[in-house]
Amino acid sequence: MKKLLLIALLFHVLNACTSSKTDIPVPLEISETNLKDYHVISIAFEASGTAWLGTLGQGLIRYSSSGISVFDSTNSILSRAAIWDIDVDKKGNVWIGTDDLVKFDGSRFTRINHTQYNLPRNAVRAVEVDGADNVWFSAGASRQGGLVKYDGNQFTAFTPQNSRLPGNLVAGIAIDQENTVWAALNDGVTSTSMARIKGDEWTIFGEKELGFNPYYYGNIVTNKQNELVASINYGLSSAIVPGRPQIFRFNGKSSQVINLPQDDKLVYMTQQVFVDRDDRIWAAFWSDKEYGVFRNGSWELKDLDESGGIFAIAQSPAGQVWLGGGKGVFILK
Repeated sequence: MKKLLLIALLFHVLNACTSSKTDIPVPLEISETNLKDYHVISIAFEASGTAWLGTLGQGLIRYSSSGISVFDSTNSILSRAAIWDIDVDKKGNVWIGTDDLVKFDGSRFTRINHTQYNLPRNAVRAVEVDGADNVWFSAGASRQGGLVKYDGNQFTAFTPQNSRLPGNLVAGIAIDQENTVWAALNDGVTSTSMARIKGDEWTIFGEKELGFNPYYYGNIVTNKQNELVASINYGLSSAIVPGRPQIFRFNGKSSQVINLPQDDKLVYMTQQVFVDRDDRIWAAFWSDKEYGVFRNGSWELKDLDESGGIFAIAQSPAGQVWLGGGKGVFILK
């Protein structure tokens, strides 16, 4: 009998621990607000914790425990163009998506000229480094360009003419835990598609596979299950109406629209989506509630006074969630 009671008690303790882990409150309150004069639209972290922040025409910011440094057109080869995306490789090189692809090795900036990968010059809106330190980046516009892979020695450009890439304008790139590359393409309103590249195997997804036709892709990320999580951008739409899909999850076979609270009545304009290390989905909106997190099947949404909008979401190596906004960077406690 004592043994049975001991087993029951142990089960109760383990169950309580599991429940408490699941129900740990999500940090949604702002603990720090910095760089209020900067419009931050991209964020990436080094393993050391140093943050790299891309701005809307105000340069690149290095934010670390030793201080803040700004690199712009006055002290580097960076122009006044927007820095759309950033990633950091295992060697600590910072890859910057701006009017070209730019590399920063900690002391020197190198501009990657478009003639090196034989595509027309276009803004680089998406940059991702895979597990083998290959750099994947977009170099496309309407009816020109495509997706580029750089392995450290050579550039390989993928276009509709030389590959199965279904379009030119790569809106977002994501790499899952199996090193599979996902690329979302916008070649016109409701003319969207998705490519999955696994080694030499290409799979193309469209309305038939997704079960609906996304209006226009925002950004894409992946979760621990190697599923794709995508935001849908309605910024080009002349109609501002409720009830349209904003965020969805896709496992390669079927998709699931993730509904927002009262989205049949309220209008959400999703700016960004992000998945943290606990597999929670974060999103930023142009609405009364500017950001929130989806966990355990429900949303918790928050206001953010005087943010100027939220355009980037990232998680530091220490686990803090950072929000990049029109009036600086906001760190959640």
